Amino acid sequence: MSEEENIEEDDIPEDELHKELKDEIEDLESSLKRVMADFDNYRKRMVKERKRIIQRANEDLMIDILEVLDDLERALDDDISEDGIKMVYRKLKNKLKEHGLESIDAVGEEFDPNYHECIYSEEVEDDQVDIVLEEFNKGYKMNSRVIRPAKVKVGKKKKEVNEDE
Repeated sequence: MSEEENIEEDDIPEDELHKELKDEIEDLESSLKRVMADFDNYRKRMVKERKRIIQRANEDLMIDILEVLDDLERALDDDISEDGIKMVYRKLKNKLKEHGLESIDAVGEEFDPNYHECIYSEEVEDDQVDIVLEEFNKGYKMNSRVIRPAKVKVGKKKKEVNEDE
């Protein structure tokens, strides 16, 4: 081994070693600050973009609903028939469905707390226990996610009467 290869840290002047380490730390701190600033700017852009996407989606929905609102206003002005109101109702349902809204089946279905909210129960025969008997408010899903559970009446098991008493 030559002498040059055998140089150890002890051979480097302490001031020079401290300066090199200090410079390296400053470079690393500067790089970290740039990365943090870039990430913060990226996060802000994503928040802004998400907000813009939501606003655009809401605008599209409102445009479709305004068509139905126009039909309803005409119906009120013209004292429209029941068939006309049903037509406007179907149009509204179709527009909402186009935007991902779907109703939740309830009556006759097995009670599922993910889709149904029991607000009333009634004693029933064994074959009707935990079955939705009546729907008070329709439930809805948006793109397969429950946005409002159906408010329902559910069958519950009859209390057994003790004949010995």
